[in-house]
Amino acid sequence: MLRALLTLLACLYSTTLVAQLNVNVVISGIDKPLEDNIRLFLSIEQQKNHALISEGRLRRLHTKANQEIASALQPFGYYRSVIKAELKKLTNDHWQATYIINPGPPITIGEFNFVISKEMGEDEEFQSLIKNFSLHTDDVFNHVDYENIKSDLARLASDRGYFNARFIEHRIDIDLDAYVANINLNYDGGPRFNFGEVSLQQDVLDTELIQRYIPFERGSVYTLNQLIDLQQALNDSDYFQTVEVSPGQLQPDSNEIPINVILTPRRQHRYSFGLGYGSDTGARAKFGWQIPRLNTSGHRFDTETRVSELGYSLSAQYRVPVLNPRTDQMIYSAGVVHETTDSSESTIRTIGAGLKRSRRYWRESISLNYQQEDYTVADVHGNSTLLMPSVNWNRTWGNNFIYTIDGLRFDIGLRGASKDLMSDTDFFQLQGGIKAISSLDQHNRLITRGNLGSIWTQEFNQLPSSVRFFAGGAQSVRGYAYQSLGPVDATGQVIGGRHLMVGSIEYEHNFNSHWGLALFYDGGNAIDNLADKLERGGGFGLRWKSPVGPVRIDLASALSQKDQPWRLHINIGPDL
Repeated sequence: MLRALLTLLACLYSTTLVAQLNVNVVISGIDKPLEDNIRLFLSIEQQKNHALISEGRLRRLHTKANQEIASALQPFGYYRSVIKAELKKLTNDHWQATYIINPGPPITIGEFNFVISKEMGEDEEFQSLIKNFSLHTDDVFNHVDYENIKSDLARLASDRGYFNARFIEHRIDIDLDAYVANINLNYDGGPRFNFGEVSLQQDVLDTELIQRYIPFERGSVYTLNQLIDLQQALNDSDYFQTVEVSPGQLQPDSNEIPINVILTPRRQHRYSFGLGYGSDTGARAKFGWQIPRLNTSGHRFDTETRVSELGYSLSAQYRVPVLNPRTDQMIYSAGVVHETTDSSESTIRTIGAGLKRSRRYWRESISLNYQQEDYTVADVHGNSTLLMPSVNWNRTWGNNFIYTIDGLRFDIGLRGASKDLMSDTDFFQLQGGIKAISSLDQHNRLITRGNLGSIWTQEFNQLPSSVRFFAGGAQSVRGYAYQSLGPVDATGQVIGGRHLMVGSIEYEHNFNSHWGLALFYDGGNAIDNLADKLERGGGFGLRWKSPVGPVRIDLASALSQKDQPWRLHINIGPDL
């Protein structure tokens, strides 16, 4: 018993001594990517911290190092490396393995024989891929690039419907005497498959409506991008909780691949609630109720209530998908808006119908609204009844409309009314706006915007405040209160203008991914004559990229007013 105990203690003691062996591996003569790959291949590097490392084991690992280093260099094209290796005992428990490496000249590509089947060769996507191959004759040969070429070909073949594609030949001949690598690649795509029948597993919407979301027809050539497009369209439709779109099984003696679509409905009712603050509106709150799917025809219903220090609004909309349901819908609406500003007070009741649709890259909105408005402008009370047809177009360029590096937005709208069509006055209004964001470098942006508008009427004093032009506020000329600028009456009270001219230029510097500062200069006014005075405002602001969108806090001076008073503006919303 005593002998066994002593033996166990001896083993534990010896293991403790072995575990204390410290090995440092030094590699020099090459760049970091090569060194990292060598350390992955090098056994002495991988096992230097092993609990049972010993002097004998360390020496055995060291003898393998030259071959392991040579193997690690070959994928990068180095086949004539010279390695100076040394294993040195520094102290009783501290060793150092040193490897000084001269990788030698990299091997180059002597021949690159690439053959692809005819149909693939005529495919523009494959032509683009081949044009951008990372390896060419006389280039340094790199195994990683070679494998990436093979992977890219296989991936693109799958994406483009060549499901039977295969490499007839893929060979590398290393000629160490001539010191060249000869590549032979022969890729046969086989037949290209077409879209087959789309199988819909759902009981949410009429089949005819869902089929209008499908961007391809049966018999058209298969592409993964169109499958992704269908998945995204169904997700964006807001009808479904989950959307699964996948290719089915290939059928013998058929060049069609079936598509399976599995849809799970979204909850019947959705509610939203929000709180916020803006210098133009003050504190505000909103509550929304939506029914995303009223019936199998895809009709929707939503209402929203907003309350702020300026007033309140209540709106309801009934939406019907038409034409292309991804982008086009008829909207039947009703609502009431009450707003009190420094220059006017109004209560507007509307009912209307409109068509929103896409025209290629443009969004078009055509509507007809019947509006009754009670208003007060400069102590003058009035009421108005207008039946207003209108049309609006807008287009946005850019990749990220929330945080935009480079982008542009353009809007233009027309509306009017006639006494011959249930209105108590005649007018025609044209209004347009543009906003451009340009990156100067990684941390700096230049932001410009402008708005123009005009009203043609013989009875301007009969127009309600909602149709007249006013200026001032966070989205107009900063340094002035919301809608406080415009022509005035004999008592000096703002009554609104026939024309609108507003412009702004802003320089923004971002310190990091979240915070930045801005300097800006705004000019403009609501005017009756093009020669009327334009007000000016300028200042600086703080920018924060919050999780809910950019927050802009501006301190602006009314440069055109006496003593140039300062005003705080707060605005939250997307860049475009």
